[in-house]
Amino acid sequence: MGAAGARLLETRYFDGRSAAAYGATLRWSDALLSVEGVAGVDGVAGELAVWPLARLDVGEPDPDGRVTLSCKGEPGRVTTGIDTLPPRIAAQVATPRKRRRQYLGWALVGVATLAVAFALVTKLPTVGAALMPRSAEQQLGEMVETVVVGKHRVCVGAEGQRALEQLEARLARAAGIAEPVRLVVIDSTTANALTLPGGRMVIMRGLIQRVGSADQLAGVMAHETGHIARRDPVVALFRGAGIGLISATLGVNLGFVDVSSLAGRLVGLSYSRDMERLADANGVAYLQASGLRSDGLAGFFTLTEKREGSAGGAIEFLSDHPRTADREKRSQGSPLGERALTARQWAAVRDVCGKP
Repeated sequence: MGAAGARLLETRYFDGRSAAAYGATLRWSDALLSVEGVAGVDGVAGELAVWPLARLDVGEPDPDGRVTLSCKGEPGRVTTGIDTLPPRIAAQVATPRKRRRQYLGWALVGVATLAVAFALVTKLPTVGAALMPRSAEQQLGEMVETVVVGKHRVCVGAEGQRALEQLEARLARAAGIAEPVRLVVIDSTTANALTLPGGRMVIMRGLIQRVGSADQLAGVMAHETGHIARRDPVVALFRGAGIGLISATLGVNLGFVDVSSLAGRLVGLSYSRDMERLADANGVAYLQASGLRSDGLAGFFTLTEKREGSAGGAIEFLSDHPRTADREKRSQGSPLGERALTARQWAAVRDVCGKP
């Protein structure tokens, strides 16, 4: 075995099958520890155990400096003084000072992890949205639109559709959106409008029926245009769906992400309060820049607050949005400017889905 020498200092061996303790000597080699009984001490002599160092466990020292040695898979154990251990084995012992350093290290790792998580939530979503190729965003938008439309009928009233597209084109131009916004009206009683990736907007028949005027509908559309201009749907995706979906969307296959589930996940995401405040403010600015009266969004909020207290129930568009008096005040705008639609256009929009 090539012993490195014998060491004997209050060393005791317990076989794990009885309570008896045997005096022992430890002989160390590069690969093995041999536990040998001491002749004339406790009546046992000879080799008691041979343990591979690769399976050796070294416990923490007690206040007297004694440690317990054991071998994984073996029943016995040895108690001995820490000063009897070879330097390379003693280095494995977790002394109180070493444990404090370990705890400090774990704490630093925890702080670093929290910092990374904060960056993922607050910074990476915007960076990820900026890096996402437009072609990938368009593809994702098509997937999400399919999920949103579902079994609903797409409304095809030509005159009403044309009026809405012309209105949205004015708002998009004011917002600096280069690509045409795809606008779809679906025959759903839900009072809602959605912005999708790839410059897409879905308006539901229920919203057209619930607003009080074309200017209020224009206010909602301007708000949604604000989300499109800032690519908020993609930012919300990265913020809410995690790093796995971010990497998958950017074309990095981590092996545990189903990219086809992105559409369904995105439908369930919501915007942050800051996103909503910016969309409100920018929406009013787009209306003004388009030469349209810009008090429609505030009027819509006022109408919503009134109807929420009535039997009509809440309007779905605001179901997950912050509803406060401040929000209404910040969206006041001005009654000066053109009407969003002519009377004929507004009538055509209200009839865009035909009879329910």
